[in-house]
Amino acid sequence: MQNKFPVDPKVASLRTTSLRQQTQLAERINHINYASTNPALSYVYSLSSTDTTGGQANALYTLERFARYVLGNSFQLIDWFELFNNQEKLIDAVKSFLIARAKQKAKMKNHYFSANEPIKNLQIKPLLNALLNVAEFLRDTQSLPASRVVEFKDRVAVFDLSRFNKTMIESGWFQPSSPQHYSFKLSKQSEVMLEAFSCFCIRSCVERFDWSSILYAPILQSTMQSFLSDRIDNQISDRKKAYAPATADNLLRMLRGVAQHAWLAELISVETLERIKAIKLPRGSRQSSGRYLSYNELDHISAITLTQKNKTKALRDNAIFWLMYEAGLRRAEVVNINTYDIDMDRCQLRVVGKGNKERYVPFSRNSDLYNAMEKWLAIRQQNFNPNLPALFCTINRYQTLTYMRLTTQTLNDLCKKLNMFGFSRVVSPHDFRHSVATNLLRSGYDLLLVSKFMGHSSITTTQRYDRRTDDDLKGVIPSR
Repeated sequence: MQNKFPVDPKVASLRTTSLRQQTQLAERINHINYASTNPALSYVYSLSSTDTTGGQANALYTLERFARYVLGNSFQLIDWFELFNNQEKLIDAVKSFLIARAKQKAKMKNHYFSANEPIKNLQIKPLLNALLNVAEFLRDTQSLPASRVVEFKDRVAVFDLSRFNKTMIESGWFQPSSPQHYSFKLSKQSEVMLEAFSCFCIRSCVERFDWSSILYAPILQSTMQSFLSDRIDNQISDRKKAYAPATADNLLRMLRGVAQHAWLAELISVETLERIKAIKLPRGSRQSSGRYLSYNELDHISAITLTQKNKTKALRDNAIFWLMYEAGLRRAEVVNINTYDIDMDRCQLRVVGKGNKERYVPFSRNSDLYNAMEKWLAIRQQNFNPNLPALFCTINRYQTLTYMRLTTQTLNDLCKKLNMFGFSRVVSPHDFRHSVATNLLRSGYDLLLVSKFMGHSSITTTQRYDRRTDDDLKGVIPSR
């Protein structure tokens, strides 16, 4: 893509690296200028740099899906014939995309990215399979010679991300073409990765979308209702799914944030902003999605967890489950907790939650949490590294701690495995959090105390966590 801030070599410093450094600086300035005039990006960058709800990753994902719903799939705007006629550039672009994706993931998880370490979980194979499918489609429609397909297959066979030592290709390097009507037959993963790579080539839907064209209350409300009603996820398939009230709330909150930043950039008037803020969507009513877990069920989960062959991992996972159940921590809070945050003598836990808010969660010396944590800390402190203080870290098959902090996805995977190992139903990490709120309310603690324990900014949120049934009303009889 043509640089809006070209650097004249005549005025560049005579040092060897000067022109390259100045060009990179100009590109950064160009990117900052572009982001400041895009209200959606300005809103995203104003949020915390995390992968949790309320963070940049979640907002970017939601706004990207919304923009894609209006614009259509990005891979329909790629001139694939041109790309496959310059396969060396295509492979370099794929490698640049994967490295940029790894850097972004590391940033969201507050991890340090090192090019010398192996890059994992990037869905490389689904992307290469998708590109092979595209090449074969072009061959079958007589748009691409068969020799080009064979050449690409040979390149895929020797694809090695670790050998990439060229200058990174930046996002938006390729010019979008007029909309096409490709009909690729792809798996869900391959379609997701092809769309993500296409966004890397021509910039994401959030970046390309003209937000000022939709930031009018009637238009925005109509588009939101259509998006939520259809619930078509263009990344995966034409799968329709009813939306939860919280989904509507999150989307409306984010689009109000976009409108706020559009007003700050003087793209819309204050009257338009107020009309957008006044938008209300039909919510309907729905039971809370949280599933209650009883202590008997937690005993069963604990028993399943401790039967793992890897005993070190078994003790770690058991401590995680009891921590989520009796302390009610969010996923991000569990993985971000450090060894010095837990005080076994005072029986309290320091937690930094949403919005960087700090709270202290108490627990009993006679609790299952104390017992499970004591056993895990005995192992963790034997292998303590002051430079990597994470309370919960990864463990290899040799039962050795690797000191890499767990991710929120790890907790999702732990819960999924419970069902595979014989637990009666599917659970999620948040079910543990819902359950502790219900247990506290059943024990007679008032809503305000429970709200503080959970780290909620509003007791309305705590009320949604209440899973008490009609049976709990028995005996609740007013008297003199």
